[in-house]
Formats: sequence, structure tokens, C-alpha cells
Amino acid sequence: MDTKDISLAVIMTLSSVVLTIKWLTRLGNVSDPVIILSAVLLIGSLAAMILLLDNRLRNIEEALDVKERALRINIQGVESHLDKKMDIFVQKTEDKIGEFSKRIYR
Repeated sequence: MDTKDISLAVIMTLSSVVLTIKWLTRLGNVSDPVIILSAVLLIGSLAAMILLLDNRLRNIEEALDVKERALRINIQGVESHLDKKMDIFVQKTEDKIGEFSKRIYR
């Protein structure tokens, strides 16, 4: 987690406290600590959930990158193996055609 993410979560939580206090003063209820605490817990848990989700998505992205890299390496290995086999096949074919053409011209 970046410090940017944590700072945004703290700002989110503090703004919920300010917003809740403002709403309570407009409604005539000066301060109710239960409501303020529940708002802080609600927004704090929401911020934590967002941060955990971001962390999970980063882990999934890293796993996909590793698998993609491994797949690319395997494909390159198969490609080089097929190139070798095709070169051998082409060489054998050329040899057979050469032998066949020698027999025809005799």
C-alpha cells in the first residue's frame, strides 16, 4: 500500500467525522458520540475494504504477469523446437529430391 492510499483513507475517515458532526448540529442534536463513532467505523471499514481490494487486484495482476512470461518462454521454446524439426525435414526432403533427380537423369 502506498502512503497516498493510506492518506486518502485517513482523509476519508476524517471527512466522515466532520460531515456527521455538521449533520448532527443542523438536526439540533449537538453531539452524539455513538453516531459519530459508527460513522467513523463505517467509513474506516469502507476505506480498509477498498485498500484490501486494491492489494488483491495487484496480486492478481502480478500473478498474471508471471504466467504470461512463463507462457511466452514456453511458446518460444516450442517455436525453436519446431524450427529445428522443420529444418531437418526440409533438409531430408531436399536430399530425397536430389537423389530422385539423380536417378531420373541416369
